[in-house]
Amino acid sequence: MPTFAKERSSQKSLNRRTLIGWGGIRFYLPVDWNMTGFSMERGGGYLKIDSPGSMFVQVKWFNTRERRRPFTILEMVRTLTEIMKLSRPPEPSAPDLRAMLDTFLKDTGKQARKAKNSFDSKVKAETIEHRGERTAHHFTWSGAGSGQGKIWYCAECRRVVIAQVVGRGRDNLADVAASMFGSFTDHADGGWNTWALYDLESEVPEGFVLKSQKLMSGYLLLEFERRGERVRIERWGLANVTRKKFTLAEWFRHACRVNNQRVKTIDTRFHEHDAVRAVGRIKGLVSWFRAMRDSLPALRPASQYNGVVWECGETNKILAVQTWCNRRTEGLLEEVAARCVCH
Repeated sequence: MPTFAKERSSQKSLNRRTLIGWGGIRFYLPVDWNMTGFSMERGGGYLKIDSPGSMFVQVKWFNTRERRRPFTILEMVRTLTEIMKLSRPPEPSAPDLRAMLDTFLKDTGKQARKAKNSFDSKVKAETIEHRGERTAHHFTWSGAGSGQGKIWYCAECRRVVIAQVVGRGRDNLADVAASMFGSFTDHADGGWNTWALYDLESEVPEGFVLKSQKLMSGYLLLEFERRGERVRIERWGLANVTRKKFTLAEWFRHACRVNNQRVKTIDTRFHEHDAVRAVGRIKGLVSWFRAMRDSLPALRPASQYNGVVWECGETNKILAVQTWCNRRTEGLLEEVAARCVCH
């Protein structure tokens, strides 16, 4: 296992915390908290993470610099004209966080009063945090339960994030909120986004966008795309039951649908476990059509297939990483798979 993966794995077991990662958003919560809701909105998103008890966390964010891709001829002409002018647009000013927070608290208050509960909220003065990158307001509220949260704007990634810990009665909101906000990052680290949920922890280059997912008790799938290239990460639980009498290579070809006769599989070692590596070439028009759909005119059709699967005896799970890439990114599999923590 690479050094950084060992450090992350040992830190996780030492601190007994749950890492949550989703599209650049990354933070820690107490052990046994699990994500129960999410959205895949363009330019933003939403997460809900539940505790084993009555507390939960909500996080919502959006990108103030997100620009929609031009879809009409007129929009393309305007975009080209801006590029030809060789002039940079003015830097956007920070959004009115207090107005956003007031709207949020007003909506929360309406829900409390509908349930015939009183509602009260307090907002602290604006602060500058995180080496000057963030402008923030901390807030608390009480009504149908209570909440502690924060809204901030990050000048580095130009995201607005609002996050809160909600609970009831004697729930220790303060400690959970302090730990969460103390570990919170809102954009990629070194060009890599962390994707961590349940017992899957991985990283993908920030240019890749989540296109599909399956989150089930015994099976997790995250599939990403970037200008015609793809990354597919899968995790199966109960490996001793799932694989049964199949060899790892047989199981890989069946479960991961690696049935193309041009793909060659070889036995190897990965993350200190027995593994199977698959390599192959991609031919035909499908990769070109995918690249044209995703990135015209910056075509990067995938020409190489690479995959690896390994079984982790310590956690009794199987992990697989597959990539469809071009020659300029042929080391993508090794980089992504090395960042998948299995134990």
